[in-house]
Amino acid sequence: MVDLNRRRFLQIAGASVAASVLQESIARAATIAPSHRTGTIKDVEHIVVLMQENRSFDHYLASLRGVRGFGDPHPAVLPGGSTVWHQSDGHREVLPWHPGDPALGGAYLTGLDHTWRGGQDAFHDANYDRWIPAKGDLSMAYYQRRDLAFHYSLADAFTVCDAYHCGFIGNTDPNRYYMWTGWTGNDGKAGGPVLYNDELGYDWMTYPERLEKAGVSWKVYQDEGTGLDAAGYWGWTDDAFIGNYGDTSLLYFNNYRNAQPGDPLYEKARRGTKARDGQDYFELLRADVTSGKLPAVSWISAPEAFSEHSNWPSDFGAWYIAKVLDALTSDPDVWSKTALFITYDENDGFFDHLVPPHATTPLIPGASTVSTANEFYPGKAGNADYPAGSFGMGPRVPMFVVSPWSTGGFVCSETFDHTSIIRFMEARFGVQEPQITGSS
Repeated sequence: MVDLNRRRFLQIAGASVAASVLQESIARAATIAPSHRTGTIKDVEHIVVLMQENRSFDHYLASLRGVRGFGDPHPAVLPGGSTVWHQSDGHREVLPWHPGDPALGGAYLTGLDHTWRGGQDAFHDANYDRWIPAKGDLSMAYYQRRDLAFHYSLADAFTVCDAYHCGFIGNTDPNRYYMWTGWTGNDGKAGGPVLYNDELGYDWMTYPERLEKAGVSWKVYQDEGTGLDAAGYWGWTDDAFIGNYGDTSLLYFNNYRNAQPGDPLYEKARRGTKARDGQDYFELLRADVTSGKLPAVSWISAPEAFSEHSNWPSDFGAWYIAKVLDALTSDPDVWSKTALFITYDENDGFFDHLVPPHATTPLIPGASTVSTANEFYPGKAGNADYPAGSFGMGPRVPMFVVSPWSTGGFVCSETFDHTSIIRFMEARFGVQEPQITGSS
């Protein structure tokens, strides 16, 4: 199956998979100057978000020069006195390790536990010392520059954030709800809180709906798979090279599920390319760029094979990101006004050494007077899969800020999480998201 998937990828990518071609995508984007009209955030006319799958910051970028990675001079200290790097299974310590595979970027890894329960176990009330019991030895595996040449070149050319956290300690869907709605229904209403990939149908407000009401244009770019409806599993198919891998999590909200053709929620979130019929994955995105129709806010959901989920090669994801860049730079004038955020929904089970900021809770007492309303889940009595714990922040994940304003290979160490993407949209377009905890 692995060989069949490789062959299929090469058939799809063709000559464009060559490292030199991928590097050209970065170089072209980095040489287009920004549009300076006001000298403010209003110069950004298009915000594009590509959220990939299941990689932690240390797992991908701890070897990158200048970031808070393996060279961190002040790592956290575990209760036993060792630094956070020394994770124990109770009998032996496991330090970060490199698999040594010369073709690691093309390797299919094994997915690890990335559930609410497993995440809370590893977090261990901020003691941060149960990664191996909760996730296994592979949790400590990491990539080097030679394994992720494209991603490291992207960081060299643009800006990477080394204090960007996923929004939630757990699975894909809740983290994407943080990105698309500000939370995971933390108040217990409208179907929340959602702690797992339950996908039952929810009723709290999403940020695209707020944009729609405010008259701000938006759109989701994705592939339809076998159909963006219940019969087509909302884009998640058995064929990893088509569909959206279920990552357009807006489609787990009832307003989108019940929308009909002609409704903005249908037209902007339930349309896509038809790769099953041979259509190019990037045709609709490229067409909107070259025709001047790229919305103010866009989200992109990749098919499973290109999502960088750990059971798929990172190199496949590199090709997909390069093609997104090619589409966005197909009109240099549009790119001169565009900011692309490339991040990852959660860390899978891969270790990251930076203990995430966390709220004062009954499990982690503190003297803060900041409101912690809706930051703590009290647990479900008698159900070990639903232990009490803080919703987030979760472990760090990579965030690449790719735009004409962020060139130069910089590192931003300001603390962010998935809701920070919404905050940027708020600052630019003035559409507020009150569901972000801590909002007034």
